[in-house]
Amino acid sequence: MKNLNIQELSWWSIPKEKLLDTLSVDPAIGLTNKQIAENRLKWGINTFAEYEKKTIASLIIEGIKEPMMILLLSIAALSLFFGKYGEAITMIFIVIAYIVVELINKFRADRIMKQLQELTSPTTAVLRDGKEHQIKMEQVVVGDILILIEGSLIPADARLLEAYGLIVNEASLTGESLPVEKNAEIKLDPDISLADRINCVFSGTTVLHGQAKAIVMAVGQKSEFGKIAREVQQAQKEKTLLQESMTKLAKILAIFALFISVLIPTIGFLRGFDFHAMVITWLALTFLMVPGQPPIIITMALAFAAFTLAKKQVIVKRLRGVEIIGQITMVISDKTGTITENKMSVEKFILADENETKQLPADLQEKIALAIPEYSNDPTDKAVIEILKSFSSIKKEYNQINFIGFSDKKPWRDLIYQYNEQTIHAIAGSPEVLINSSTLSAEQKQKFEKLVTQEASLGKRVVAYAFLKSTEKNITKLHEVQFLALAILHDPVRPGVKEAINTLTQAGVITFIVTGDHAATAQNIAREIGISGEVISGNQLEKMNDKELTQQANRSRIFARMTPSQKVRLVKILQKHEEIVAVIGDGVNDTPALKTAQVGIAMGQIGTDLAKEVSDLVLTDDNYIHIPDAVAIGRRALDNFKKGLSYYLSAKSILLFIFIVPLIFGIPFPFVPIQIILIELLMDLASSTIFVTQPAEPDIMQKPMQKIKDFLGLPLVLNIMKDGIALAIGILFIYIHFYLFYSLITAQTAAFVAWLIGHILLALNLKQRKKPLIGKEFFTDYFGLLWCGSMIAFSIFITSVPYFYPYLHTTWLPLSLWIEIVIIIIVTTFWIEIKKGL
Repeated sequence: MKNLNIQELSWWSIPKEKLLDTLSVDPAIGLTNKQIAENRLKWGINTFAEYEKKTIASLIIEGIKEPMMILLLSIAALSLFFGKYGEAITMIFIVIAYIVVELINKFRADRIMKQLQELTSPTTAVLRDGKEHQIKMEQVVVGDILILIEGSLIPADARLLEAYGLIVNEASLTGESLPVEKNAEIKLDPDISLADRINCVFSGTTVLHGQAKAIVMAVGQKSEFGKIAREVQQAQKEKTLLQESMTKLAKILAIFALFISVLIPTIGFLRGFDFHAMVITWLALTFLMVPGQPPIIITMALAFAAFTLAKKQVIVKRLRGVEIIGQITMVISDKTGTITENKMSVEKFILADENETKQLPADLQEKIALAIPEYSNDPTDKAVIEILKSFSSIKKEYNQINFIGFSDKKPWRDLIYQYNEQTIHAIAGSPEVLINSSTLSAEQKQKFEKLVTQEASLGKRVVAYAFLKSTEKNITKLHEVQFLALAILHDPVRPGVKEAINTLTQAGVITFIVTGDHAATAQNIAREIGISGEVISGNQLEKMNDKELTQQANRSRIFARMTPSQKVRLVKILQKHEEIVAVIGDGVNDTPALKTAQVGIAMGQIGTDLAKEVSDLVLTDDNYIHIPDAVAIGRRALDNFKKGLSYYLSAKSILLFIFIVPLIFGIPFPFVPIQIILIELLMDLASSTIFVTQPAEPDIMQKPMQKIKDFLGLPLVLNIMKDGIALAIGILFIYIHFYLFYSLITAQTAAFVAWLIGHILLALNLKQRKKPLIGKEFFTDYFGLLWCGSMIAFSIFITSVPYFYPYLHTTWLPLSLWIEIVIIIIVTTFWIEIKKGL
């Protein structure tokens, strides 16, 4: 059998012992380095077939098919038809240059997305050479022993070797909405359907409850998910809300632009302007007026912000997270590992006889060890394990038969064993529940409840452990359990958290602490970080109607002993009142709230795979102090986008204005078609590059953020009018003045030069609404300076080299006219700087 291709067999129907023998794997040790290399070579790598990359030729053809390129080529064809060979050649050159720029942008975008994917690549736990390792999922090979716990994302198809209370969500693969309970011991027929293979787990699915070990049988393209991966990769990528809004806005503006682009040359023709000139002008104006940049600007702003966030230990899984984090008004944060240091340590145990000790007796060590999952990633479990002696050897004497995790209705965890023909329940969880369900006397229960409150009021975490011998394998309600001990743990508040929360408060963002811990613990920690007010417990919240909860949420910032469904309800109540909520969580039980919030933030170290999978952002070091940085970076991206959009639409409005006024007076248009095309190309580059890389405004975290939906209305219209009117009047004055006193070609050249220099000066003045242009950051804006210098050089070039006059419809300008142009352009753009100073 060792010579057979196991992936061609119905491996779910073959006894697991034979599978282990076939692959020469000891389930207690895992693969060796030599086996890993051999199996990777023999069975393949754990990556799906990449969607076929497009060739340069196909990208060029795609570029030529773009509506804008078809317009330009139409202009070139018409120019040839009318005998304008120079214009036709120039237009074709522009098309080639545009497509080259688009190719460069495409390669850059692909590189950026690849880097983002590498940053967000998930990891998985495997057993290799007898030790547990965290490896990237693509490094998993056939024969690897997977260690699966609550929240694990399953990296490959595998046969279960052992499973305790394992429940898996397979909706992503089978479409089955209900979770599937797994069984490692069941025997299945070879022809059983995929959905009924309950002794297997599959790539791309997630563990909701329980724990298991499994041996990998199929990876990458050979896995069930790999068989449909090509369809998944070809699916359209999710757009952010703002990207969708910008696409809709672009469509609305396009309809208006098309109407204007037809109206202006039509009126021009009716007024006696040359027919073929009006046809080409119509096509050029269509190219100019149809807005294509808004979606590009927001995508660039969000992508740039994503890389900035990565430097701040915040990894972006979905671009929408960057967009929304800048608009949040409320943060609902867990306590452990986020606000605290995640350096959980056991200070002491309080035993059933009320004695306090750091060193547990041997019999208690054994019983408490049984209450902790073998591969737990929970900080509390890890801290307790450090105290226990021979943790793994203790558990080997017992036969674990099930595992029941925490849930909404059961604030405890139950590990179930078979030992000497007895069923044993090792239980850990809420002190209040375990104390009151125990065999302790009423007096003892009262004393322990006071001890719990006392320790919790000092900010300590308190966990109870209990033991039960029973004939029942599944307990729905605790009763008469043997109380073992309380573990008193300490996890200090992270340095800088208080200052971070204060920064958010100044920025108009309210922080809630929502935890499953004791009320006194939550209040003590809250007081330490500057959050005051009464504590609302989950039981109290359960009794409130929506109106009462809304009123309470306006007063209280601390919620304790909260269940997952209660946290979701709180999020929904806040959202109902137009709050934009971010939720920070780490566990399987946090995933409903993470998904419900506008932006979910998972913890990278203690966070489960499931929590990270559903979240938009991941804190790689679990540290709350990065949240203000993330908000500031998100706000900067949105603010830069708003400035870029305002500039872009202002520039369009300026051009519209300086076309309509000459039309009213019956004089020729200020720009010829080739100049219109160049204007649009140069303006696009300025709007999409200068603004997205700008540093934040100095007061960006000192006031609430204006919501995007509020900005896209009247404020945007007012910005467009305010920013563009002066420059529009200045260019129009130059054109009419030169037309009346010199010649048409001189006037058009002067207007073109005024635009080339004026549009970049307008952009430079608008890139910061608070900071002056000439400041310490002036010489660090390399692109802005390069663009400004290039426009000046280009203006001098097209007015000084006679060879290009016929192609660009320009002419020589004397120094006196240059001086006039420069003075007018500076006056009509630098009023913005004067306003900043005032």
